[in-house]
Amino acid sequence: MASIQALGSVSKVRGALIFVEDIETELAFYRDVIGLRLLYRTPRFVRFDATQGTSLSLIAGGTASPEPKDFRRGGIVPEVIVDNLELAMRRLADAGVRNEAIVRTAWGQFCFFWDPEGNPIQFYESAFVRPDADPERVAGS
Repeated sequence: MASIQALGSVSKVRGALIFVEDIETELAFYRDVIGLRLLYRTPRFVRFDATQGTSLSLIAGGTASPEPKDFRRGGIVPEVIVDNLELAMRRLADAGVRNEAIVRTAWGQFCFFWDPEGNPIQFYESAFVRPDADPERVAGS
């Protein structure tokens, strides 16, 4: 009997990995300031629930930076979807987190900020309930 072979197609992006220097400080930040739920940890690895089957993980072995790392010159920024950007930004302000100004667009609003080691993150609040309601959506996507 013949079997069906996978074609190597992407079925899902599971999450993001962030290499960090001080895993304890970063664990506290992502759990207590960002509000992610801890799934599990080892001495060199932490995995958070990023909802809907995705995760955000911290791995020991990175290098901290006293200044924000410049994501615009290359790199990846985890995008964290929030239901209320204003409240999320108040949480960051209360914790003294460095951030850029909120950018408001027709499709939503977002803000870039940095964890204690200078790793960039983005909070994003969509203006749309459904992706198919986006007036700028390209046909067929």
